[in-house]
Amino acid sequence: MLILASCQKNEVELAFGETPEVRMNEKIDSINKALQGAPNGWKAYVGTGLKGGYGFYFEFDDQQVVKMVGDLTLESATKLASSNYRVKQDNGATLIFDTYNYISMLNDPNPSVFGGTIREGLRSDLDYRFGYSTADSMVFIGKRYSNKLVLVKATPQESQAYKSEAYTAGIEKTKKFFLENENPYVEFTMDGFNYQTAITLSEATKIIELSSLLKDGTTGAAAGKFAFSLPGVQVIDGGIAYAGINFVQMVWEGNKLNMVDDKGKKYEIKNSLVPLVPLYKLIGSKYTGFRSPFMTFFPGTSADGLAILKRYHEGLGNRATGYIFNYGYIDLDFDIRNKRLNLKGFSSQNGGTSGWITTIVYDYTLDSETGIYTFTLRDKASGGYTSAILDQMDAFLKSGKIKLDYYSENGALYGKIIGVDKPNVEMTFQLR
Repeated sequence: MLILASCQKNEVELAFGETPEVRMNEKIDSINKALQGAPNGWKAYVGTGLKGGYGFYFEFDDQQVVKMVGDLTLESATKLASSNYRVKQDNGATLIFDTYNYISMLNDPNPSVFGGTIREGLRSDLDYRFGYSTADSMVFIGKRYSNKLVLVKATPQESQAYKSEAYTAGIEKTKKFFLENENPYVEFTMDGFNYQTAITLSEATKIIELSSLLKDGTTGAAAGKFAFSLPGVQVIDGGIAYAGINFVQMVWEGNKLNMVDDKGKKYEIKNSLVPLVPLYKLIGSKYTGFRSPFMTFFPGTSADGLAILKRYHEGLGNRATGYIFNYGYIDLDFDIRNKRLNLKGFSSQNGGTSGWITTIVYDYTLDSETGIYTFTLRDKASGGYTSAILDQMDAFLKSGKIKLDYYSENGALYGKIIGVDKPNVEMTFQLR
């Protein structure tokens, strides 16, 4: 005969130790004590899904108030702002930023606040699940987008620097360096080959890109997210691995800026008088093509080039297509495997949330010595509703030889398409 004996649920759990609720409360208490127990606060960085990384300084107190600065803007890097935070059980111990702050700006769905998308901001979190900690650091993971929020204990000197204008001054110094040095690079030797590796640092996207010619004559490229730090620049998410070296930060030494690898070796960032790698050699490795965003005309565009771009952008809203659209863009996407160019015209009636794409396909030949392209029509316009206003761009691409070049202004790097047979046509685009 099987005899069942009953007991209370709590008694069974206690027989094996503390209840899950007690253990979770203890964990939450320990996280709170750790956050509040850093006498000089925390230096921190976090990644985003749509852009790069952002740097912060935090001070947490026992009244659930956090003070912070962040490298989003000059004001946020200077002004110590306060908001509320909590650590609570939410499918694990979770750090929650309760009230609007600099972290919230990365999540803001209003594009006018910090350039985020209407639904997702920059794909950054407000709730961060506790991951792990060491003696001087804590790591949290964003609950929705899984970006790491990394906190490292600050020293007294670092705390003072963040709370003065030293952080802002350092950011401005780094920005100025890349404004004044249009073709920065680092040089190193690996496996008997001398690499001259170009550096592109985008303040707008918070992305660092490295590119160079490789030993076999092809080109290579790699990219990583960065945040501004007191020493210079912190590459987040483990660094940028390139040609057998993992670059993790940039550090100032007086007026000299160095790249630093994960072994602590420094590489001085120098400036070349001309771009080290021609743009056409980076199509397919670093860049896939070009974009002309909605009603945006970049510097360096000639009058004849502007007329071609305006034909499309203004045509979206003036019924030149037979319809009225309130958003759109032009993409030129290179398929280097098949040597094809896809000219795409996107149009939307809801601000870009959804829309239609018209595509025209060209075959191309490329002179590998001169970088000159020749395009021939492969497939006429199909799909979407914008073939009528892609007519001038289509005619230009078929009109003769074309070359690519860089265009730089105010620290921003663009790509330019120039007519060889029609040199009066120059159009500046976003690089993609």
